[in-house]
Amino acid sequence: MRRSVLTFLAVLAASALLVAAADAQLKMNHQMSANTVGSQVDQWFADEVAKRTNNEVQIKVYWSEALGKAKENLQLLKDGAVDLTGMSPSYYPADLPFFTAPNSLPMAMDNLKQADLIIKAFLQQVPAFDEEARANGIKPLFFHHLNPYVLICKQPVRSVADLKGRKIRTWGEDMPRLMQAAGATAVTMFLPELYENLQRGVIDCAPFAVDWIQNYKTYEVAKYITEVTIWQGPTWGVWMNLKRWESLSDKNKKIVMQVAEEANARDLKAVGDAEETARAFLKQQGVQFLAFPESERQKWLQASPDFFADWIAKMEKLGKGAQARQTVAIWKELREKYK
Repeated sequence: MRRSVLTFLAVLAASALLVAAADAQLKMNHQMSANTVGSQVDQWFADEVAKRTNNEVQIKVYWSEALGKAKENLQLLKDGAVDLTGMSPSYYPADLPFFTAPNSLPMAMDNLKQADLIIKAFLQQVPAFDEEARANGIKPLFFHHLNPYVLICKQPVRSVADLKGRKIRTWGEDMPRLMQAAGATAVTMFLPELYENLQRGVIDCAPFAVDWIQNYKTYEVAKYITEVTIWQGPTWGVWMNLKRWESLSDKNKKIVMQVAEEANARDLKAVGDAEETARAFLKQQGVQFLAFPESERQKWLQASPDFFADWIAKMEKLGKGAQARQTVAIWKELREKYK
């Protein structure tokens, strides 16, 4: 009898270890390919979390939508089908309107420093961001940075007039309106479709960071880069299912957030360094960098909607007008301070 009891207890202990091991194996679906600067930071984050938690928390990253398309990431995360995602909030404006704004409003930031400080200030000072994440059952761990989205095209673009009739890749709700203000046709698509659609002529141009133009090899099918910042801001976040997050021990939560903070800083430096390297590479590939005069940029802005005012009006309808105005006030203050 004693031997049977001991055997039974041993089986239970082994089962418990297996469950614990299974709990430590977290799946992360990623919208990006593995070779971008930011993706390399995410792999570092996963490796470092495992190292510092003594493998109590292990993250397996599935690159390039291996577990689901980019547009499915939020639902996958909500449902617990994946534990983490690398996803851009602007793909889900109805569910994440506060997080979407800095990830999508066109021509609203100027440099990496602004993007970094603005999203951090929102998370610290505007309760609507935490409320929105919790309502969706998710937790943001950290956000990435992108170099300014300039315009890569198949033909030269040097003015607003040159944009008329062009088919341009867009995302979210506001980027299409910016393109339409210039007389262009907005075509919504996700990143993995970009190369093929440029190659086939489905689109003529796309806002893209110069290092991503190198990573995604779009320079092979479009040889002109227009130096106008279409968009700048925080980009995809690393998000975790809230229940999964809450299941972690306090010790491991602290470790994960410390590594997330370091990953954020690592990403900021790496992205800045990548721009200079990419510009040199692209020039060697025969890509031409074209000036876009400030007078033309102002003409474009004047023809465009007031994106801040429109976003506040939408948040007013959701009963979030006060926090939206607070968000925009912080945004404009930091933009001016770090211009």
